[in-house]
Amino acid sequence: MPFDKQTRLASPTGAELNLYVKHAEAKPRAVVQINHGLAEHAARYARFADYLAPHGFHVYAHDHRGHGATKAPDAQLGKFADSNGIAKVITDVDAVHDLIAKEHPGLPVIVFGHSLGASIALNFVLRHSERVHAAAIWNGNFSQGLLGQLALLILGWERMRLGSDVPSRLLPKLTFQAWGKAVPNHRTLFDWLSRDAI
Repeated sequence: MPFDKQTRLASPTGAELNLYVKHAEAKPRAVVQINHGLAEHAARYARFADYLAPHGFHVYAHDHRGHGATKAPDAQLGKFADSNGIAKVITDVDAVHDLIAKEHPGLPVIVFGHSLGASIALNFVLRHSERVHAAAIWNGNFSQGLLGQLALLILGWERMRLGSDVPSRLLPKLTFQAWGKAVPNHRTLFDWLSRDAI
């Protein structure tokens, strides 16, 4: 099922956030604020919201700048911003958090993040721990390890060679495509991430 509501929320960063809301179908226990991953959009979490709503959770999920239907003057698709992108993303998350506090005063808020969204959620929680009751961090990779260090070297080399505004062509082949091919009978190279068609 789709979310109950799709709306727009003006952020102090100048972004017009595309926001989805699913209301709790039982006595409200808490609000889950979802932060999606890289190259995703919030609508992909509709089934998760459908699972949470009957258990008493309101769900709020927005498209990050450079993703989905969010509009920001300095964020083309796939890019947070021309400058200060992470700070702007956190400010956008804060704007959604403020709306949740206004619409559901007194309810605990659980900040959820998947993959890149896990990094965003953790960053938000570290800056605003007094406003968050819990965090759910899924598939966050916070340890660079040898492969992470190699990836940073590749990105640095490609940035020097191609410039900072040109996406890496090599790193997706070494990661996403390799992971996709590892899934037996894959339909797409992103089946490693999800079977969902959305």
